[in-house]
Order: sequence, then C-alpha cells, then structure tokens
Amino acid sequence: MAIFTNDDKQPNGLKPGAATIIAQGTKIKGEIETDCHLHIDGDFDGNIRSKSTVLIGKSGLVKGEIYSSKLIVSGKFKGSTESEVVEIAPLGRFEGTITSTELIIEKKGVFVGESKLKGTQQATATQKNAPSKSV
Repeated sequence: MAIFTNDDKQPNGLKPGAATIIAQGTKIKGEIETDCHLHIDGDFDGNIRSKSTVLIGKSGLVKGEIYSSKLIVSGKFKGSTESEVVEIAPLGRFEGTITSTELIIEKKGVFVGESKLKGTQQATATQKNAPSKSV
C-alpha cells in the first residue's frame, strides 16, 4: 500500500515511506510497537501496538492482540483487537473479539466472535460499580 502526496508531509506525521513489512514465509513471535504502517504477509504470534494502520495481507496469519488506529484483515486473524476502525476484506477471516468505533465487513469476509462498541464497556462497568441509593 502506498500513500502519495504532493509534498513531503505524510499522514499522522510519519516519515515518507515509513512502513514495516513482514514478508510471506517469515515467522515471528513476540511484541511489536510501532508508529508506522505495519503490513504482515507472514506469520506473527504475539501483541501489536501501532499508532497507525495494521494490514494483514492475504497470506498473513496473526494470533494475539492488536491495538491500532486501523486494522485491515485480508488474511487470517485469531485473537482480540482494540482499534478505531476494523475492516474485514473479502476472503479475510477474523476469529475473536473486536472493540472498535467502526466495523466494516466486506462481502465474503468472515467474522466469528464478539463485537463491542469502543467506549461503551467502560460506561457499563461504571454503572455496575456505582453505589446504589437507598430511599
């Protein structure tokens, strides 16, 4: 995925061309923390924290947790995510829990699991923990 602009400025203050790619055939276990775009075509097992977009390519397989601004699943993801926007592309598969403000499932995209609206679970937890008033 490329982003083209007329000047040297990139969205979110990123350096021009800033991206991390995990190529097909690569297997990684661990944690990733990044400010730039992350494109995964290989296998990754662990946690990802990104201030930008995480894209799981068609050949990508990710197991774990993803915290990002935007998550696009074209391959397979098993786990949980807390992202502003989650998009499951055609033939993409997501198994697990999604917490987001926007969820997009394209035709032939598969979602098996639970979806929560970001921000509402905190309000629900606060309501449950609030002391009851007696009259």
